[in-house]
Amino acid sequence: MSIEELKRPDRTDEERVRILKELFPEAFSDGQINVETIKELVNAMQSDTVETDYGEFFGLQWVGKKQARKLASVPSTGTLRKVVGDGINEDETNNILIEGDNLEVLRILQKSYAGRIQTIYIDPPYNTDNDYIYKDTFKEPVESYLHKSKQADDDGLLTSNPKASGRYHANWLNMMYPRLKIAWSLLKKDGVICVSISDIEEANLRKVLDEIFGEENHINTISVKSKVNAGASGGGEDKRLKKNLEYIHIYAKSIDELSPLANLYQNENLMDLISEMREQEQSWKYTSVLTDMGTRKKLTTTYDGKGNAIDVYLRENVKRTTVNQLMKSEGLSEEEVYKKYLDRIFSDTNAQSSIRTRVIDASGVLESGNMFEVEYTPRSGRMRGEMVKHHYISNSVRRVIWLNDVVDEIDGTLFKKERLSTLWDDIDYNNVGKEGGISFPNGKKPIELIQRCIKINDNSNKDGIVLDFFAGSGSTGHAVLDMNSKDSGNRKFILVQLPETPKGSAYHTITELTKQRLKNSIHTLEKSENNAGEPVFGFEFYQMSKTNIKKWNDKDSINMDDLYKNLDLFMTNPLDDDESEINIVIELMLNQGFPLDSMITKKEDSGNKLLIVRHEDVPFSLVICLDEKLVDETEEYLKAYYEKSTFICIDDSLSNKQKVLLSEMMNVKTI
Repeated sequence: MSIEELKRPDRTDEERVRILKELFPEAFSDGQINVETIKELVNAMQSDTVETDYGEFFGLQWVGKKQARKLASVPSTGTLRKVVGDGINEDETNNILIEGDNLEVLRILQKSYAGRIQTIYIDPPYNTDNDYIYKDTFKEPVESYLHKSKQADDDGLLTSNPKASGRYHANWLNMMYPRLKIAWSLLKKDGVICVSISDIEEANLRKVLDEIFGEENHINTISVKSKVNAGASGGGEDKRLKKNLEYIHIYAKSIDELSPLANLYQNENLMDLISEMREQEQSWKYTSVLTDMGTRKKLTTTYDGKGNAIDVYLRENVKRTTVNQLMKSEGLSEEEVYKKYLDRIFSDTNAQSSIRTRVIDASGVLESGNMFEVEYTPRSGRMRGEMVKHHYISNSVRRVIWLNDVVDEIDGTLFKKERLSTLWDDIDYNNVGKEGGISFPNGKKPIELIQRCIKINDNSNKDGIVLDFFAGSGSTGHAVLDMNSKDSGNRKFILVQLPETPKGSAYHTITELTKQRLKNSIHTLEKSENNAGEPVFGFEFYQMSKTNIKKWNDKDSINMDDLYKNLDLFMTNPLDDDESEINIVIELMLNQGFPLDSMITKKEDSGNKLLIVRHEDVPFSLVICLDEKLVDETEEYLKAYYEKSTFICIDDSLSNKQKVLLSEMMNVKTI
């Protein structure tokens, strides 16, 4: 094992550097990358027939792009501190709201959440003349943030980006690039990112996402009808058409790892659909009803082309009628008939299939008033391993298509399920302002829209992590809570929001508004009749903060005052005296790659207080001791129970002998 001083990483893309070192070891010297050597090695791999002109290449270029790339690799200098009492059910939840600069927060989270996020949804500033963008800096980003966050003016944390600035698009792209770069590293292999955008930056954003995620991983670009129709007026611009569309770019981390999207649907009111089809003189096929399924008996067993058994049953004396006849005989409205007989209404088709042919060959003639029922389990294809049931009716053996296979009843209303397309014109924006019980002048997205994005990549266990680092009013958190309430899912959210001042709001910061919306949503869902009853609703609140670990400061020039100040670190406690124990532990566990939902337990019967951190996704335990001296009993306990774990302690707390003995059994890191 080993012993070393606890350090922050030099960069956030250490894994990519490690892979480069494996591929091109000769391009590294004294731990540094020789870029020219890598260029030479890559050039040597090119075919002699390939013409290369390094002055010309395809892609989006803008002023500041090189710096934006570097910003994605700058290591974090801050940490997160837990604000106890600002959340709900804090000890029972894995949902997280973080206040801070989202670029620095992403850096802080990167090691602990790399490859763990199922879905990212963000709704960034659209770069209108009224939007503000983030002020990013290489030097002292945390100190700069903390200083500016104390300012009351609107421009304290953000900067306006007027078109007249000359770098209107470049400034916006420089803000987005490093955040999207880190977002890529956080996604699981089968993860998905969804980015809402208007037409102002839609084309530029697509090129940036192509570069970071790979053009081949572009799933779709969705057009969303986002505004309520206002008749002939409301265009707002004499020389342009009225805008009522926004867009969502959807990318996979790796499209090869993504599950098929065949089971995604959007809903259309059934009765409205039937009326529209009649107005257009189109035929609505689902008008037949089976009021009696008759009696069933086994006829025979045949086999499909791959040897799968097909069991054929005969249903005798079935009773068939129509929707219109039931309306007359039972005195019901058309909608009432569709609701009452939803599982018995059908259409029939003469569609040819190998299954139908085999059933006819094996079973013979189907008499009027009877029906074939077929059961089989495919060994391949979309329904592999699931029992499939088909029905055939009438003398010509027509396939029965049941209405309830394509229609759902939701809150007393029937909806026709249509395969999800790239035009989302069915999402209700009329009541979005009321969602969450708060007003948000900066604009909100309907939770239905966000839930549809989450469902694109919702895993079978419904337990993925959803990240939104432009959280705004907290719509994404609300959407996750609402989904869990309806299907007993265990999805988690991480929201990140800058504490900017919301214009026209009674709240001091947007983060305060976000917290209130989450609390409102939780209280509403806990009382809802639709609540499945199993999920525990809640969230924890964290704030971005300066590090709790006093360190030597890297200086370009020697300043004697700073030097003497830093030398004092050897004489005093290297930890911030004003910070709580739990927040020091949080910083240390994030430094070692443990997520915020890790289990932290205390043990004090060995002579020292030990804080033990575990997480199911991390293959080792982290043991922390912040005491001034490590007693012999603790040393023996660590050697007996925590072999191959990581142990962090204050350097002066260990004797030289203890350092040697413990480092033989554990990875020891000293502060």
